[in-house]
Amino acid sequence: MILALDLDDTLLRTDKTIGERTVLALRRWLEAGHELIVATGRPPRWIDSVLPAELQSVPRIVYNGAQVIIEGKVIYRNEITPADVRAVLEWTAASRPHWHIGLEIDDVLYLNRAGGKTDARLVEDLLSMCDQPAAKIIFLFAEEREDMAPLLAALPVTTRALITPKFSMVQLCGSTTDKADALGHLLEQRGLTFDALAAIGDDINDSEMLRRARIGIAMGNALDEVKAAADWITDAANDDGVAAAIERLLQEAGQSAPATAAG
Repeated sequence: MILALDLDDTLLRTDKTIGERTVLALRRWLEAGHELIVATGRPPRWIDSVLPAELQSVPRIVYNGAQVIIEGKVIYRNEITPADVRAVLEWTAASRPHWHIGLEIDDVLYLNRAGGKTDARLVEDLLSMCDQPAAKIIFLFAEEREDMAPLLAALPVTTRALITPKFSMVQLCGSTTDKADALGHLLEQRGLTFDALAAIGDDINDSEMLRRARIGIAMGNALDEVKAAADWITDAANDDGVAAAIERLLQEAGQSAPATAAG
């Protein structure tokens, strides 16, 4: 079986660490002959620093499904077209010129103003970047998110917004960009279907992969709509929920986890 794992508030605790019990469970999963895929909304540059050694070489779905990376190479892209990037930026320039905007392009974040992101490059006019597809367009709000209805009404039909109550930030991606679609690409390449997949997540960008996986697992700290998409619910991230889920999967497969992994 293949296990797809979200990172933030799923594999990672709120302090961005991974508990020992979870690391042991990940090791046991791999030793039992199963596979792992990281599936995150994060950019590629962020991932190495938070993954344990056991996961450094596993396939990575990044940017909510806009890219798939295997052994350091991008083997799949489903990004926002240059025309759509331009359309969104032209609308914001005319209607919301005060907004703090970022473009994720080839693992670099370009911002129209400084603040909040130490790994970004400042570009005074983001329209100068519109000759390239973007993995994401990000709208950053320091505190309370502004009304998104006008933006949503103006979006090109080939884009969509990811808006979660967990963050004030709003992300735009391609209309068909999704972790589930990226997983489907990987599975199809190997002659497999979603029946070979278990998936664990907590936020709206995880809902579809939980619905389509043979076993969808929501974290105890997941949004209610994500829990509704899941087959069952594990413990919260801060309580080693991924470890508990792996232990249950192994037990149901007749490959019980050792006592050290069970805490």
